[in-house]
Amino acid sequence: MANKGKNKKTKGGNGEDKELKDRLGEMEGSSSDTEKASSPQDEEVKRREEEEMIKKLQEEIDKLTTKDIIVQMMMSLSSLAYKKMGIPIGVNDRYKDKMQAKLAVDCFDALLKAVSDEVSAEENENLKSSLSNLQINFVKTFI
Repeated sequence: MANKGKNKKTKGGNGEDKELKDRLGEMEGSSSDTEKASSPQDEEVKRREEEEMIKKLQEEIDKLTTKDIIVQMMMSLSSLAYKKMGIPIGVNDRYKDKMQAKLAVDCFDALLKAVSDEVSAEENENLKSSLSNLQINFVKTFI
């Protein structure tokens, strides 16, 4: 019985364990106090590391070609098209939208025509296969 009384004191009506919540809050507060107490040297090291990371990311972005971006867009359009077709069934049903799915498939097709001379033969075949699958699934879903 004494434990029940203790539980009533530490638990709110919404099931929260106030004692645990308070301890977590104290821990968070102490970690932020430590962060505030970091030395200017630590801040300088952190700033330099962030600048180096940004520089490396920018170098990677600079290596991207227009073809790379278009192919990535096509993969995004493919994913979006399936979602707008409600595929997989039972997971994406609420997103089903014929006009949005059609637009995504049509844009994939247009981008494939634009990029087909820029990609390898294997990549071109893979993209064509993806387009065919999109079109077949569109017809199965909406027609």
